[in-house]
Amino acid sequence: MTSTFSAGAATPPQPGRGDLSPAVSALPANTTTLDAVTIAKLPIFSYGDIFRPLTGFDVSNYGQGGIGNGIALRGFTDAEHGRDIAYFIDGVPVNEVSSIHTPNYADLNPLIPETVEKVEVIRGPFSVEYGDSNLGGAVVVTTKRSEPYGSVSLSGGNFDTIRGLGTYSRTDGDALPFLAFEGFGTRDDRQNSDVRRLNAFNKVSFPLEGGAVLSVRAQVYENVFNAPGYASRDLIEAGLRSERAPANFTDGGSKRLQNVVANYQAGTPDDEFSATLYAGHSESRRYADYGGGQSGQEEDRSTFGGRVRKVWTTSLAGLPTQVLVGGNWRSDIIDVDAGPSISRVLSGYTTRLGVTEHDLAGFAQVQVKPTEWLKLTGGARFDQFFYDVSNLLDPALSPHVSPHATSPKAGVAVTPFRWLEVYANYGQGFRSPNAANELLANPALNPLKLESKEVGAQMRFERFSFLVDAYTTDINNEAYQAAPGLPVQNLGRSRREGMDFEAKLHAIKSEDGRVSLFANYGFVDARLLAAAPSRHVPSVPESVANVGAEFDIATLPGQRLSGTAYVSFIGRKFLAEDASIRTRPFQRVTARLAYAWDNGLSAFGQATWYPGSRLSEAAFNFGPNVGATSADVFVSPMPRLTVLAGLRYGFSTGAQ
Repeated sequence: MTSTFSAGAATPPQPGRGDLSPAVSALPANTTTLDAVTIAKLPIFSYGDIFRPLTGFDVSNYGQGGIGNGIALRGFTDAEHGRDIAYFIDGVPVNEVSSIHTPNYADLNPLIPETVEKVEVIRGPFSVEYGDSNLGGAVVVTTKRSEPYGSVSLSGGNFDTIRGLGTYSRTDGDALPFLAFEGFGTRDDRQNSDVRRLNAFNKVSFPLEGGAVLSVRAQVYENVFNAPGYASRDLIEAGLRSERAPANFTDGGSKRLQNVVANYQAGTPDDEFSATLYAGHSESRRYADYGGGQSGQEEDRSTFGGRVRKVWTTSLAGLPTQVLVGGNWRSDIIDVDAGPSISRVLSGYTTRLGVTEHDLAGFAQVQVKPTEWLKLTGGARFDQFFYDVSNLLDPALSPHVSPHATSPKAGVAVTPFRWLEVYANYGQGFRSPNAANELLANPALNPLKLESKEVGAQMRFERFSFLVDAYTTDINNEAYQAAPGLPVQNLGRSRREGMDFEAKLHAIKSEDGRVSLFANYGFVDARLLAAAPSRHVPSVPESVANVGAEFDIATLPGQRLSGTAYVSFIGRKFLAEDASIRTRPFQRVTARLAYAWDNGLSAFGQATWYPGSRLSEAAFNFGPNVGATSADVFVSPMPRLTVLAGLRYGFSTGAQ
């Protein structure tokens, strides 16, 4: 079976790699599933903390207010706001195509962890269902439909952090609500660093005849923030600049988001039809000073789309077979303004665009089991893009183009024993061209394509599991952006070669308690294949490792103690192609402890501590890619210690 990172109550077994199933866990790939019980026990300060303890994830919280974290997999950079992972929430794509900020910018700040039913991770471009941005992998989030209780919680911590959350749900009736309302504020420890967030998540599910379910949700989100900017690492280390000093006291921004999503699901998982329809609108503003004066980026975006999928499980020529087919449509209407700004007011324009971008796609996958111990998987997807770009500053440079991308996939899973799964994969992935940062300069640009191969094996016993995985990824023309707003550069051919290891030991596994120890380690060599001195893909850590424990144990009658604690070890990053500048390795210690009483009341405390370098997680090269010096390194220092504690009261609302 595919690994499930879980503590506490037992999780229903998921389909394994050798099973005929449309589930993520049945892909012949390195996947992980986080359930709601596990997520509730993780120490989460921002959404990136959901992924930090998982194998191979490199996560950077830039400390710049309410902007997207840098989340990377499989040797991609943590400097570009997660653009090389495809994110979906209830079938809705999160990546913002043709974003002025960076290609396929990803911001999951609107995600409320308490609303999440499960998070599924697919490492590598090995699923036909997820297309644009599926380079390092895909993250698939499913929100809760209902639960038989509501809750009220209040928490606070250092840096004037405060968070309030209320939820309400029921499991009886013709309409099953799941409502969540969040208010959040923090100042961080740097000057001009604060975030104020309001978030309302409203979902209602309607059980229909034959076991079908229609869910409709609407969300309203607002995030207003100030940002401290980035400071010279040399000046901080020499004591010539306070790490608390901001780059510009007027840096900051905001994001306002509204969306409506409808999901329909009918049939059993092996014979399922599902459909998604969505519409959303967002307004994003960011003003930042990277050393040459403040610049602003303003974007107004409306997004519409839909997705359908059908699964058949049958027998063809006497062989157990499963067929999955589907398609998706997405349209983005974007108005973009960018240029120099003073106190968050644009004083001129370097970019003024009206962009309409459509993506029409179809995908198909076939799984066949010639024998009980062998499963073959093959499939492909085809994406056709249509761009209509109106350049208000230079109408002659207004491309109207229609590139496309084909993404074949193939895999094999061998399960000679119940406890052993061996697998191999081949897949191609792509990222669509960015209208603002790429197509204006090169209208003939096609989607960035890559080819990835993977082999792995997993052993799973009652109390112990172990996985090893090796992969190679080739890109014909590596795309790199030194900082948001700067041009996207093509660095030539690149190759990533890496390995992931993970192990988990269930030291105690009984009705009264569970205690598990886990460890994972991933290393990668991400290199450019051009002539010296260009050698390294910038901003990729050589290794990421985690060692920790998770537990949930009964204490007094009706009471439980639970938590998660782990130490992360992040290797050095080369910040330039020629390794002229680099970061130092660093560690991060993260822990959460919670105690629950039988009256619905629970309390928790959590902390994150950086025992060594605090200047390496968010570090960037603002100089040349070759021949840079230490003076070109700018950083956002991490707080030495961040603590949070709170109380939660849960109350029954209906049938259990």
